[in-house]
Amino acid sequence: MATTQREPTAGGGWQAIRYCLNAARAAGGFFRLYRALRSKNACKTCALGMGGQRGGMVNEAGSFPEVCKKSVQAMAADMQPAIPESFWREHSVAELQTWSPRELESAGRLVQPLRLAPGATHYEPISWHEAYRRTTQGFRGADPSRTFFYFSGRSSNEAAFLLQLFARVYGSNHVNNCSYYCHQASGVGLTSVTGSGTATIVWDDLYACDLVFLIGGNPASNHPRLITALADVRRRGGDVIVVNPVRELGLERFKIPSQPLSLLWGSPIASQFIQVDVGGDLAWLWGMAKRLSELGALDQEFLNSHCSGTEAYLE
Repeated sequence: MATTQREPTAGGGWQAIRYCLNAARAAGGFFRLYRALRSKNACKTCALGMGGQRGGMVNEAGSFPEVCKKSVQAMAADMQPAIPESFWREHSVAELQTWSPRELESAGRLVQPLRLAPGATHYEPISWHEAYRRTTQGFRGADPSRTFFYFSGRSSNEAAFLLQLFARVYGSNHVNNCSYYCHQASGVGLTSVTGSGTATIVWDDLYACDLVFLIGGNPASNHPRLITALADVRRRGGDVIVVNPVRELGLERFKIPSQPLSLLWGSPIASQFIQVDVGGDLAWLWGMAKRLSELGALDQEFLNSHCSGTEAYLE
């Protein structure tokens, strides 16, 4: 007899809890993963803090527990057993190229330097001494002005500071991190408008505002902890306007595992969902500006004090 699967009515919930428990089992047990998440650390997947010196699973406002399955997934991956040397003899580069990203990550942790010799079919583990020797040789043969230093956003502030200092001592000011690829376009746009390539708000602002526009984001999937703040806006009587071509279930309603009532019944997120065509957000923003101007709803004092080119924009 065929069974019909009930369609979910909200994002998050018990499915997210089950996912975290399975990840904990793969990482060596619930308490081992919990100790790692509660340590003084930063989230390995997004820009939200994990409590810093207060310990993990605490947000910037001091709320506990604050953690999402993306962070659990990243932590569990870093707690996998080391990849043994025999792995590199058994699996060729050609074979590894056929593996999915998930299969590659599940192979384990890299714990030793690897070298792919010219014409070789397999990676070869080498000693740290040999890796340092080859790296030093490469630096000596390179022109510092033609070098580019790139590091992961998952690295610590201390490691990032040392890397940029090393680059400058070497003679290069070409230093960037993963946001160079993820946010370079928005960074250029924001700089031309606000003078800064990053946000002009802080996390606490979300807990004091009464209107949030979420344009082109998918926090229910990629930044679930932001959903907690958006649910709080709705709980206080505020509005969350979502503009996205994809009507994501978790942006309509989300069951927040750390909040019992929300876990049972779900929390409303979007008070209005504007499902534009791909690329239609630009036209929608122009239309919004035009309508606000027609209604006389513009904050003229703010525009005069903090903006330039307003008249040309509104024309």
